[in-house]
Amino acid sequence: MFIMSEPETGKIEDSVDKEKVKMTVFEAVSTRRSIRKFTSQDVPMQILGVVLDAGRYAPSAGNLQNWRFILVKEDGIRQRIAESAQQQMWIAQAPIIIVVCAETEKISMHYGVRGERLYSVQNCAAAIQNMLLTAHSLGLASTWIGAFDEDMLRRAVNIPGNVRPQAILPIGYPDEVVPSPSRYTLENVCFYGSYGNRISNIERVLQNPKVFDKLGGFISGIVKPVQESLKKKKKK
Repeated sequence: MFIMSEPETGKIEDSVDKEKVKMTVFEAVSTRRSIRKFTSQDVPMQILGVVLDAGRYAPSAGNLQNWRFILVKEDGIRQRIAESAQQQMWIAQAPIIIVVCAETEKISMHYGVRGERLYSVQNCAAAIQNMLLTAHSLGLASTWIGAFDEDMLRRAVNIPGNVRPQAILPIGYPDEVVPSPSRYTLENVCFYGSYGNRISNIERVLQNPKVFDKLGGFISGIVKPVQESLKKKKKK
């Protein structure tokens, strides 16, 4: 069991971007980006506690809550995690890595193969999204990494046989600004009544289906100036 020698003190408000904490859920969803460059600034443990607790509040099949989170700060272990993720060594530059795992024994007992192969994955995915959105709303950044060698990752963080790694989440303060990726329009992914039955006048039927497009568009409009600002800062 790990015990911190000196508990960190201070209010959460002193360590977060106060403007981002005011985000609505719409803003958090529309402005979150996958970030792969981080500053060297450390992430306070009290902030990480909020991110992890958001994962704990995700829904799960049968309320079994079979997710498990491994918090990694040690340089050597972060390096091994990055190596396990197809040698994506930029992952090790994040000051914190969260490895999300699924404990499979109990969910298999309740739901059999479907529980192990589907519900277990869905539960962890819900927890991951909660953590990504919360991290973003607190001024942090991350990305969802699923490409890794399971055996290598198991060895790096001592994952037992009845637990399966689901994702790697590098966490830190962003050192890049990423524009909004293109998205399919809602009429191409939403059907009515049966699969493939598109709603031709979807904007009229749903009245305001593009709230996220509008918010994302606003953010995209300020991406380029911020990117230029970051470049100038690095040159200095």
